This record gives sequence, structure tokens and C-alpha cells, in this order.
Amino acid sequence: MTVIVTNAQSRISYNIVKSLSLKGVKVITADFAAPSMSFASKYSSGHFIYPSPFDVDNEPFIECIIENIRKYNASVLIPVCEETFLIAKYKDRFSKVVRVAVPDYDKILLAHNKDRWEPVARELNIGVPDTYNLNDIREFSSLTDELSFPLLIKPKQGGGGWGITQINSPCELKKHLDEESYCDRPWERFYLQKKIDGETHCVAMLFNNGELRGKVAYKQLRQYPVKNGQATLRISRNSPEAEKSLQTLFEKIKWHGIVQADFVIDKNSGTPYLIDINPRFWGSLAQGIAAGVDFPYMYYKIALVGDVKPVDGFQEDVMTRWIGGDICTFFPLLKTSANKIGFVKEFLSPGNAKIYKDDFSFGDPLPLLWWYCGAVSRVLKNKLTKSASYGSLQGIWE
Repeated sequence: MTVIVTNAQSRISYNIVKSLSLKGVKVITADFAAPSMSFASKYSSGHFIYPSPFDVDNEPFIECIIENIRKYNASVLIPVCEETFLIAKYKDRFSKVVRVAVPDYDKILLAHNKDRWEPVARELNIGVPDTYNLNDIREFSSLTDELSFPLLIKPKQGGGGWGITQINSPCELKKHLDEESYCDRPWERFYLQKKIDGETHCVAMLFNNGELRGKVAYKQLRQYPVKNGQATLRISRNSPEAEKSLQTLFEKIKWHGIVQADFVIDKNSGTPYLIDINPRFWGSLAQGIAAGVDFPYMYYKIALVGDVKPVDGFQEDVMTRWIGGDICTFFPLLKTSANKIGFVKEFLSPGNAKIYKDDFSFGDPLPLLWWYCGAVSRVLKNKLTKSASYGSLQGIWE
């Protein structure tokens, strides 16, 4: 069988490609940007470039994907990042030529928009931080004096720590709200959320039409950006209440496919608060694979034949690391560390005999180099074009 995997520039895609290839599946990688790390992998059997799925006109992207499905005689299409949403939106067209395992578009919008899933979560007695409408606060500035700080300004749609700012006082909040926009985007795209003090625990699950097929939970040990970013170092740990909450929510909406969520465990009460949801493959995908839940292959089987044997549980205390992102945390954390020598020792050897890497292996070293080339290229492009964000963050899904 041949599979097409999108977003080849990401380590997420790389782990999907590696997982499937090691099981004898032929994988074609694709992206709208080059260089893309999976293009350089020995596990990729070929690649192609498609038009950006984030352009106003989606038709060139759709036509290119369908053309290459036919060209490579692909049986399954695995969308990785936010192009998943576009493929779900036009699922009827794609389903005529290839097998996909994505939820309906209206369910993706529910899970992707924080102001849409929050009421559903509250109805199910799932812990959710207090949230506030920024437009109301901008219109009635006196409301800022009644808020409990610290608070976080967060995007209704976004990811990777983009657009998150901690606000510690009414004065600081008013200063931000006096601006006409935020992160070069209209205020309507953002909301205010009470900050929960505690550890970040994450849960990922795979569903087949509302029925759970596999899960993994893990604790974030480091992240980039350091304050509010993606996990760069993690360890698999059971988090029963958080796992139950996510399963309850996505059984309720009869989810189909992959989903991942971030919880903060309140340090005083021990209550898990649902913070963010990714209705697609997520950055720490390698954690599930390393802990014994091969999400890519299970997802592939659901798409190809309609179901897969459930995996009961996962291995605890497995540590994984995103090398590219973790290196970026070194100097910011070293600067604030009281014991710099101790920090350097811990950074070089985080206390686990075997740490699985998201983006590097000695048997396939080129993808990490290509990732760095791509990352530098995108940073330079953003600076030259004065772009505040990339691709998917330019618009909003609706």
C-alpha cells in the first residue's frame, strides 16, 4: 500500500513516515515548503510540493493532492497539521479517490475553537479555567478591576505558544487593550483565561467513530518557548482524571481520528483543568510511539480497513526529546538557573538511560539538518516580509 503524508517539514510527519515505513508501507511525503525534513529521510519513497493550503483560494491545493493521489496510486491520505481541517472540509471530494480518517468539519471547528468546546466541557463537569471576552473588557474597562490575576491572553485558534501573554495586573491589561490590535490580529481572535498554577500533563487519544482505540498521557518537563510552548522533553505518566475527562468529551461528540489535549494539574487542589485541544496530530507524537501506542499505524489501519485492535494502556516512565526545540531552551534556562553547572549536567543527561528522539537517529541523520535549514529559512522570510506568524496563523478557520 502507498500512503501520502502531508506537512513533511514537521517532526510529526517524520515520525509518521518512519513508523509506517518500518512496517513495510510505502510513504510519499508532501509539503508546501522546502527544504522539508521528511524529504531527506531514507523512509520517504518520494515527495512532491503542493500549493499552500492556507491561501484564500484552496482549489490549487485540493487539485494537487488529488492529482498526486492518482499519480502514486495512494490508498490512504494522512494529513498532519492544519491542512487536516481543509481535507475534512472537503472530505466528500477526497473520499472519492482515497481513504482518510478525519472527523467532520463541524466537529473540528468545535474542538479547535476554545470558545466552542468550553461550554460542552463544563456541561460534562470537566475542569476549565475561567475565561473572559476581551471585547467586553475593552468596551467596559472598569471590568479589569474585578478580575483575579494572573491571566493569559490566548488565541481562540492557534498553537505552539503563539499569541500567549501573561498579564499580572489591571494596569498591564489596560495597556494591552488600549492597542488597536494584538499580534497584528484583531482582538476578536483572542480571549482572556485565568492562569492555573501547576504542572502541564498531556493526553492523546485515537477514536474510531466515538470509540477509543488507544491513548497515552505524559508530563511536560521542558518546553519551547520556555514559558508557554511545545514540549521538548517529556515522560509518560498516567493521569487518570485528565484521561477520563478527554475520553468523556470526545465520546460525547463521537470523534473520529486523532486528538490531543493539554491539562494543567492545579498544585493546590490536584484538579486537572483542560487548557487546549489539538484536533489533529500533535508535536509530541513520538511519545505515544515510544510508550507502545503506534498512533500512525493504528490511524492508517482505521483509514484503510475501517478499524484497528484497541491498545490497552501504555508504558510509563518513557522519556522522549525534541532535539531541535530542546536546544533552543538551553540559553534561556541557563540564564535563570541558580545552579548552572547542575543545569548543564542535567540538560546533557536528563536522568533516563534511554531517551527516544523525535527528530534524530544515527541511522537517518539528514532530516534534523534539513529541519534546521527549513527553520532558519522561515525565520529569515518572516523577518524580511515582516510577517508575525506563518501559514495557518494568518487566517482563521470558520
